[in-house]
Amino acid sequence: MTKKVLNIIRIIVILACIGVIIYEGIHIYLDQKEYTVAEDEYTQLEINATSVALHNDEDAEVVDYPLISIDHQQLSSLNKDYVAWIYFPALEISYPVVKENTVNEYLHKTFDGTYNKAGCIFEDILSDENFCGMHDIVFGHNMKNGSMFGKLKQLYNSDNKDLIDSNPYIYIYTKDHVYKYRIFAYYKTVVGSSSYSVVESKSDYEEFIKFIEPKTIYKIPDDISFADYPGILTLSTCSGKSGSGSRFVIHSVKIGSYETAGN
Repeated sequence: MTKKVLNIIRIIVILACIGVIIYEGIHIYLDQKEYTVAEDEYTQLEINATSVALHNDEDAEVVDYPLISIDHQQLSSLNKDYVAWIYFPALEISYPVVKENTVNEYLHKTFDGTYNKAGCIFEDILSDENFCGMHDIVFGHNMKNGSMFGKLKQLYNSDNKDLIDSNPYIYIYTKDHVYKYRIFAYYKTVVGSSSYSVVESKSDYEEFIKFIEPKTIYKIPDDISFADYPGILTLSTCSGKSGSGSRFVIHSVKIGSYETAGN
């Protein structure tokens, strides 16, 4: 092979590498652009549809959940699949939740129905839309910028046990109720594992708790009781490389149910 041919091959290889770099760069730029659009959409939704309810009246009723006013009517008018607002104060997660009608319907669709890889926070198709099931599941993407359920990685990438111990609660705001959940377990799992079990009976519930106990890297608090079969809320997000099938789940148990006037 002549020197001239070798130089031509070398140039072709270099050009191919440059092409790959440009291609990947464009895709990274487009992905970031999509993520920014999605983040801006949810930020605007939070500004327009929620507000902190301030009570200066000394005789005002003391409640055991954050006083956030949610405009459920407005959110329902924007998306008929809207079912609740989720608030996870320890990780500053605050988003509307939709109920999927088909599996993974909202995996790459934002709250307003626009295609976007950031997707939406959505409730599993088999879960109860009123969050009154024995096991309800909510999914969200593990976004690199920390949006959606991206902040959940703070729990498995480092020892952040104190973060949860200081404020171990997740709140679900529906039109008529606020549900308070306490985190009792979290761990890595895989797609299709028993972490996503459909729980419809007391025996299912007992088997589910037995499955969780040896898996969790967070010690189940001694003062949590499952004797009365309180509802379990599971948050799930991706973990590891895309397409690996690895997942991270947080299990919480319902410890409070409060009727609200609704909006």
